[in-house]
Amino acid sequence: MTPIQRPERHCSTDPRGTPIDVLSLRPAELIMITIARHYFGSFAAPDQQGWLGGVSAALRFYGHDIGPHAAVAVLSAVQAMRRSRISAFRFNSADCAHCAAHLSENERQFLNTCRAMATNRREAAKGHAMILCEGNDTQPFLEAMAVMAQVCKISRVTPRSGPDAPAKLRRRPQVNLVDVPPQTGL
Repeated sequence: MTPIQRPERHCSTDPRGTPIDVLSLRPAELIMITIARHYFGSFAAPDQQGWLGGVSAALRFYGHDIGPHAAVAVLSAVQAMRRSRISAFRFNSADCAHCAAHLSENERQFLNTCRAMATNRREAAKGHAMILCEGNDTQPFLEAMAVMAQVCKISRVTPRSGPDAPAKLRRRPQVNLVDVPPQTGL
């Protein structure tokens, strides 16, 4: 068996946004953005089936107990935003190390909405959501973000990764649904 070959992707020369390493993201925030990026990519290029990467990332980080719930919660938030938003959402690819090392302005608004919901700052969340949803109805998006923040354990007090991180936040064994051959029954 050979892994599925993906066409080589090239980065564009467009600005990427803010480097992630200067933003002090928590592990749960970084994985949530990674999962969301896979879904964004899935909607932008459906033939690439980026949703498989989103599910794989959720399972790898959260394990089989919480991973499926996290994957669906992130998808629900992305879909709620898509229903309200009219213009294109600028995001960086989760599949390119160079691109994934930056957070676009739209991705920052997505993350900030989630952070505000996680810390019960509803007015701040409404402001970020209003910008993301371009003045359209934000209620379904905010509700989905509240669920996502809870399921994905997004909080500014979540410990960083490393030896002091709770076992739930340490990296799980690799689960990759993207390169699974079709005959495996998945």
